[in-house]
Amino acid sequence: MFCKKKNKKKGYILWDIAYVSNKAKRDKLKLTGIDFAPYFSLGTCMEGLNNLFNKIYGITLQHVEANNGELWSSDVYKLAVTHEKEGLLGYIYCDFFERQKKPNQDCHFTIRGGRKLSNGSYQNPIVVLMLNLPTPRWSSPCLLTPAMVDNLFHEMGHAMHSMLARTDYQHVTGTRCATDFAEVPSVLMEFFASDPRVIKSFAKHYIGGQPMPEEMLQSFCLSKKLFQASEMQAQVFYSALDLEYHSSEVTNTFQQLKECQNTYYGIPYIEHTAWQHRFSHLVGYGAKYYSYLLSRAVASWIWQSYFEKDPFSRDSGDAYRLNCLSHGGGKPASKLVSDFLQKDITAESLTNSLMQELDKSSYEQNTTLKT
Repeated sequence: MFCKKKNKKKGYILWDIAYVSNKAKRDKLKLTGIDFAPYFSLGTCMEGLNNLFNKIYGITLQHVEANNGELWSSDVYKLAVTHEKEGLLGYIYCDFFERQKKPNQDCHFTIRGGRKLSNGSYQNPIVVLMLNLPTPRWSSPCLLTPAMVDNLFHEMGHAMHSMLARTDYQHVTGTRCATDFAEVPSVLMEFFASDPRVIKSFAKHYIGGQPMPEEMLQSFCLSKKLFQASEMQAQVFYSALDLEYHSSEVTNTFQQLKECQNTYYGIPYIEHTAWQHRFSHLVGYGAKYYSYLLSRAVASWIWQSYFEKDPFSRDSGDAYRLNCLSHGGGKPASKLVSDFLQKDITAESLTNSLMQELDKSSYEQNTTLKT
């Protein structure tokens, strides 16, 4: 339809995808990210995370006053992470708001890793969550779009990995683990951020406190699933290109890009385009981009096995903490995952996990759009 309207005889080209997918989402949902934002103030989202973590881990996030000179900006907040029985587990500095000269990236990083001390006590971790959310205005608080909600949950997954790890040495604590597993806890949190039961527990309008209407809630969750298969195919292409560039002698990056794109992506390569020059992960994540797909497969498998039935299950949360998060990088990732899932980790089993996720997503799309 799009191609006919635009007189495109050869079908889609690469730069059509973002436009077409966004237009299709607007046509299907009749809503945009801005329409959802009033139900996701930053305070409301943090309350939702606190409630979720309290139910699955027995921990609370509590704002505490920082000492003089402890914070690098007046809009940074310090959270104490406390377990109902174990007490203080660590601190999270929340550097959430955009400002001049601040790096434009969403990330988690460690200031001090956790470790066992010689006297038998434990050195609690200290981490930073850095986002670039809009600064609150006099007329409204910071309101998050669906993508921002995803990012907040994603980065908080990294923070919980650091907070809940209990390792002997700080160089293997929390996210200091094999790259193949490092994104699993964060990607798993994206499943919580897409589950209507979780969203329903906290999404409310910032003015009157009304809960998100049921129809809007279903549209919000559906928005996360539209074009999921095509986005995953793009990840396969990016991963293959990254491995190709780092696995052989590169003589012509354009030719290798063309071959990879034509093989692993449904949109053909356009001559004389140089998309690879803007693929920054080739440097910072060289030969490791595939880990995003691998982490999604593992996270999806954990979700299906432990949290899909009940995202607030304390038994599942405790098991996940004990068998996965607590080890940090102190246990080989493949053994950690296979022991937790009680199944061998193979290429076939990981592929099946992704396929099950896509099949379920497709079913939910069809069901929601028919109602």
